[in-house]
Amino acid sequence: MDIEKGNFNENINLAGFEILEQTELDKTREIIDSYVKKLQEHGCLDELKLTLRQHPHGKSFKHKIKGIILIGKKRFSAEITEWNLYKAISEVCEKLLAEVIHSFKKEQRHDKLVFK
Repeated sequence: MDIEKGNFNENINLAGFEILEQTELDKTREIIDSYVKKLQEHGCLDELKLTLRQHPHGKSFKHKIKGIILIGKKRFSAEITEWNLYKAISEVCEKLLAEVIHSFKKEQRHDKLVFK
């Protein structure tokens, strides 16, 4: 993962992830890659931006993940705060995926109503 530039794919941008260890980055990449494949099934993924902020609470951290997806001219966003980093990444990607699927299903229903 090219963490200095903040991305590991030309259309995936990560900010704040440079503080993670390599094993955490590898697991993060696996999670994101699986969701990118699912998102690409619903359209050409122009850009995925994920931002990580860690908030200290005692000896541990709460992880705040903000995600933005650009597909065509559409923008989808989601935000999660969670103790578990991997769960936070998965949940924000799952929310983004659900928004994309809902949007495309809504378009399909609209197209059927308009052109019948």
